[in-house]
Order: sequence, then C-alpha cells, then structure tokens
Amino acid sequence: MFQFLNWYFLFLIPIFLILFFRKKKEKSILFSSLALIKKMGYKKTYKHKIERVFIFLGISFLLIALARPQSLKKNQNRERYGVDILLSLDVSGSMESIDFKPNRLEAAKKVIQNFITKRSDDRIGLVIFSGTAYTKIPLTLDYQVIKKTVEQVSTNDVNKEGTAIGMGIAVALNRLNKRETKTKIIILVTDGDNNTGMITPETAMELAKEMKVKIYTVGVGSDQTVIPVQNAFGGISYQRIQGGLNEELLKKTASLTGGKYYRAVDEAKLKEIFDEIDRLERSKIEVKDFFNFEEHFYKWIWAGLIFLILGILLKELIFIKIP
Repeated sequence: MFQFLNWYFLFLIPIFLILFFRKKKEKSILFSSLALIKKMGYKKTYKHKIERVFIFLGISFLLIALARPQSLKKNQNRERYGVDILLSLDVSGSMESIDFKPNRLEAAKKVIQNFITKRSDDRIGLVIFSGTAYTKIPLTLDYQVIKKTVEQVSTNDVNKEGTAIGMGIAVALNRLNKRETKTKIIILVTDGDNNTGMITPETAMELAKEMKVKIYTVGVGSDQTVIPVQNAFGGISYQRIQGGLNEELLKKTASLTGGKYYRAVDEAKLKEIFDEIDRLERSKIEVKDFFNFEEHFYKWIWAGLIFLILGILLKELIFIKIP
C-alpha cells in the first residue's frame, strides 16, 4: 500500500506546470532587415527548453517530497513460549529387567535422549527416584548437557531401595514451583508400584493439580520382570521379581492432572509414546501483526535537487540567451 501523507502538495504540480510553460512575450532586438538572417538559414530548435524541463522536474520532485510518500509495511512479531518439562525416571533395581534390550532403563534412556533432541526452546530437567528421589539436573536449555546426564544415569545412583513414585513427582513439582512458564509438564517413567517415600502419590498428584502441572505417566515393562544377578562365582544368573506395575495408580495420576497414561511393553512402543507426547506438548507461538510506514521522501529530495541544479547549470552556462 502506498500513500501521500501531505497529499495536497501534489495539486501544486499541475498549477506549476501551467505557469512554468505558458507562452511569454520574449524580448527582441530590432534589425533593419531580416533578409540576411533568412539567407543564413533558420532552424527551429527546442534545445533551449531542456533546462526548463529539468527545472520543472526538479521542483516537481521536491513537491512530491513535501507530499511525504510512504509505503505501508506489514511486520510480524513472533513470540515463542517454551514448555517446562521435568522427566522423572525410575532407577530402581527392577529397571534392569531384560524384557527390553538391553534392559528397561537403557531403553528408556535412549528414547528420552531422542525426545530431548526433538525439542526446542523448552527447559528440560531430570529427576531420578528409587527409594527416594532427587534432582539429577535442574531445568536447562543446554540439551547436550542433559542428554549426557541421562546417558550416565544408572540404578546405582540412588542408594535407597524401593519405588517412591510420590517422591518422584514431588521433587519434580518443587523444581517447577517457582517457574512462570505457562505450560509445565512431568513425564513419569516407572515400572513399579509406590512402596516407600515420605510423600504419597495421592498427595503429590493433588499438589500437581493445584499447580496446574500435567503429568504424563509411562508404565514400562511386560508382565515378567527378570533381572540379572551376579552369583558368588562371578557368573550371571537371572531372578524373577514378584509384583509389578500399578496401572491404576498411574492412570489416576494422569487423569487427575490432565495428562495421559501410556503402557510400553517394548522399546518400539516406548518410542511411539514419547513421539506422541512430543506432538501434544509443543511450544506455543503467538503471532502479532503490526504495521509501520516507510518514508520515501528523501529519494525525491535527492532527485529534485539533482534535476534543479542541472537545469540551472544548463540555463546559466550552456543555453545562454542574448537579450
């Protein structure tokens, strides 16, 4: 879109055109006879009018500059609002079960690293839990650091045995508590049931609901939990563990907080689950349109001055009139 802010100056151009090029009675020198001039030959020329055209254009361009030509420019301001994501990962001994290859924990770590790679503009942190829970790495935008941290996680990182799901949620909530981010989520990955911890899952999920933190719960493992155990001779034997996943607890946690429960019985399904969470929880982008006017008067000023100066130079130095 193009406009003239002081458009009324444009009306001066046709008025100036009429006044500037109207026929004037020119001064003349009296001769006794024009016969000699006719014999010399006479050729009508318009060269003497060139300087007038230049001067007219120069003044016209300056009038256009005074009219303030402007073009409307549309701009967009994009604001991206990231998501705060706390990964709460079970590192209890049962996560070494070999129903995933090489085991549940290693498969989960691989999928989590892939999930982190796909994110952008989101702060991501990691909480690990077994018989208790603690923050392995706080919320950060340094994805290389957190991926490296995830890679180094093992079942030996928490000394206390058991599965404290309530603590795993509570510690994650504590990290999210002081954040002003619009969207906060916890992704809880576990293969067991809550059997220890100072904070119950019910208390933790109620607190999450109050804080408006969605919890996605991911139950991993098949119905068989088989872990490798080193015997007295240094060999490896396999032990079956009774008890397993409390799906009802995980479903309730997800439902109460507005999240979703998933069950992964192999690595492929686990990857599919994290891919879905990745699609569901994307950074929010707000696009705001605003308009501004770009000024073009300075171009016309330069053009006007150039033509005006050229016209004056032609008039005074080249096409000199003799009265």
